[in-house]
Amino acid sequence: MDATNHHLHKPVMIGEIEGNGQFNVVWQTDKPVRAQPWSPWIPGNDKKPDHPVKTVSQ
Repeated sequence: MDATNHHLHKPVMIGEIEGNGQFNVVWQTDKPVRAQPWSPWIPGNDKKPDHPVKTVSQ
């Protein structure tokens, strides 16, 4: 878990479906991939922080 934003770091796996419906992992990262809290493909997300921000309630 990321200490700054509480997102999980997870391994990435690529698999194929076998005839019995089970998955066979054919490739996997050596270690977990760091969580990315905001999608880089959505405009405006590049301005959002990677850490929690307290807001003032009114």
